Amino acid sequence: MDGRCISQNELAQRWQVSEATLERWRSQRKGPQFLRLGGQVRYRLVDVESYELEKIEVVADTQQPPKCFISPVLAKRISSKNQLPTI
Repeated sequence: MDGRCISQNELAQRWQVSEATLERWRSQRKGPQFLRLGGQVRYRLVDVESYELEKIEVVADTQQPPKCFISPVLAKRISSKNQLPTI
C-alpha cells in the first residue's frame, strides 16, 4: 500500500475549499479519514482518492466525459470496479 500523505493545506488546495472547512468537516466526522501525528493533521492519499470515488456523481444525460482531471490511479480503480454506469 502506498503510504503517501498530504497536509490539510494541500487537500484544501486540491479541493478548492478553505482549511476551516476541512477543520469543520473533521469535527462533524465528515470527509475522508485523517491522521493526527504530533498535533498535525495528515490525509493518506489513498483515503482521499477513495473518498473522491464515493462522491462521484454521474449525469446520465450527456455523451461527453467530465472535463475534470482524474488521476491514472483513480481512473484504473473506476474502470476495474465498473463503478460508473455505461451511458
